[in-house]
Amino acid sequence: MKLPSREECFKLLEKYESFPHIVEHSKLVNKIAVYLAKKLKEKGVNINVELVDRASLLHDIGKSIVIRMDAQRANTIEDNHHIVGEEILTKEGYPELAKIVRKHSLKEIQNLETWEEKVVHYADLRVRHSSIVGVKERVEDIVRRYKVPPEKRIDKKVIFALEKEIYGIIGGSPDKLKEEIKSEH
Repeated sequence: MKLPSREECFKLLEKYESFPHIVEHSKLVNKIAVYLAKKLKEKGVNINVELVDRASLLHDIGKSIVIRMDAQRANTIEDNHHIVGEEILTKEGYPELAKIVRKHSLKEIQNLETWEEKVVHYADLRVRHSSIVGVKERVEDIVRRYKVPPEKRIDKKVIFALEKEIYGIIGGSPDKLKEEIKSEH
């Protein structure tokens, strides 16, 4: 599997003109994702920490492009930055990263297959802008910011089931994630 180095990831974010606030968001998602991936690996889960590392850095590589192309749609349920990100990473020669980026949309939460997909998706759900928040708060933010109509909302039980699946293995409490991340760095 061909993966870019961390340095190459930042060069890709620059190449595709990612806004600074999106890069900051991605850095925090990355810290959480790598932390959780390492915890899962310690518990015997077959997870590629390096793949999680790179995918979490690049999960929003298509976001700035979508915002520039169609600022009105970028903040609606029709936001397709995950598809644009998939196309970019496929074109750049990173199909494994592209698949994970494609699946970090809320619409895909029920279709997550690998631990890498689950961890990147969950880590993104824990970061609002550049702050670690609870899943409930983040989902409410997504619904409000992306103007998700009631009929298109994901059942929160599915999201909490993902959180429970991860923490059922690593132990501890999702409520302590912010403190744990802070103590790691």
